[in-house]
This record gives sequence, structure tokens and C-alpha cells, in this order.
Amino acid sequence: MAVPIQSTAFNPISGVFGNGQVQIFSSSGTWTVPPGVANVRARCFGGGGGRGGGGGGFTMRAIYELTGVASVAVTVGAGGVGASSTGGTSSFGSYCSATGGASVSSAAVTAGGTGVGGDINTTGGAGYYDVAGGGVASLFGNGGKSAAATGENGRTGASGGGGGNTNGVQGGNGIFGSGGSSFAATGNPPTVGMPYFSIDFIGTGGGGGQNLNGINGGGGGGGGNIQSGGYPGGGAGSNASSPAGAGMVIVEW
Repeated sequence: MAVPIQSTAFNPISGVFGNGQVQIFSSSGTWTVPPGVANVRARCFGGGGGRGGGGGGFTMRAIYELTGVASVAVTVGAGGVGASSTGGTSSFGSYCSATGGASVSSAAVTAGGTGVGGDINTTGGAGYYDVAGGGVASLFGNGGKSAAATGENGRTGASGGGGGNTNGVQGGNGIFGSGGSSFAATGNPPTVGMPYFSIDFIGTGGGGGQNLNGINGGGGGGGGNIQSGGYPGGGAGSNASSPAGAGMVIVEW
């Protein structure tokens, strides 16, 4: 599904591109090139990996060769659910793409996805199988890695924060959102990191602590409850039924 927006919010890092028109894709589709438009900027977030999976990668590219092009295929990667369920790749035609976070079926680090073909390419944070998910990458840098099986805290990343584990440790901070702090079965949820202020801030939220979801790209935490990875692209928490955050594609012209 494509969600049209009439003009961009203020983008303090990337600036407004072209006429300031934006289309956000939450599922695969086609971007139709408007009449007279030759230049476009695309951002892709890969899907997060399932069950302690890595966070999705990120890419951003400005494209100046659209003359004669009528449309561009947009692919939005799915988030993984369960072990060995790697996140899907998101792409804007053949111009640029972001791979999804990895997922495995036994105790191991799970790699984050990465951006390919962009002017900016960053890598999602590593997760840890059956423990917690990694944070998504973004314009601001690589995602934060999750807690490991030994009980360390979720890591603070330049982008979405990694998830905390079942020992009650805190999820990692995103660059603007704080990680969730958890004690026993309850705790304070992570914070979102201003995603609606600007598309620049998508993917900058905190990771979930024990039994807590990630938010705005943060990784899901550990524990017995379902702990989702934050949308877009956050790696899933430790529960076998925990969904990772799906990918996203943003088109500006």
C-alpha cells in the first residue's frame, strides 16, 4: 500500500528534495513517474529478522536519470517471524536496495541487513538468536546490536537500538529514542524518537527490554511474552511468535 503525503516535513539532515512530494510504501507496488519529473530520491529499509534476528539495512539514493521512465517497481521486504526467518529485501527498481536482517535456528549472532547501491548505505544491528533483536539502520548510521546470551545490555546504536534480554537489562537507545527498562515482567517501554516530525527520523527509536517491543526500528527484547521488532525493520524478540518489523520504501520528488 502506498500512502501519499502532499509535502515533506522539515528534514534537517537530508533537506527537501525536488518539489517536496513524498510517497511512503508499506507494501510492494509501483511508483508512477509524474509528468515532467526526471529526478527522484529513494530510501529503503529492509525487514528485520525473526526470533532474535538482525535489524534491516538502509539505503538512500538520489536518481537523476528518469527521463523516459514511466514507472519503477517498489519491493517492500517482510519482517521475519520465528527462527530461520530472514527479513525481506526492500528495493526501488534496480537503483538501490536494503537487505533484511538474518535469522538462525540455534544460539548464535545474527547479522543485520545492509544497504546496496545508495549514496548512503548503512547496516542493521546484530541480533542474538532466542535472546533479542537488533535495531534497524537509518540515515544516521548503523543499528544497535542486541544483548548477548551472557546477560549484557542491549547496545546503543546510531540508529534503532538493540533489544535487552531476559535478565531484565535495558534495551539500547536509538539516536533519539531511549531503550526500554524492564524489571521482572514489567517495565518502562522504549521511546519513539520523533518519527513523524520528519522522515529523516524514521528508524531512530529504542530497543525493547524484557517482555517489551522495540519501537520505531528498535529491536524486540527477550522474555516469555511476544516482543515485536519496531517498525520499520527492527529484529524480532526472543519469543518464537515474535514478529520483526517489516521494511519500508520512501520516494521523494
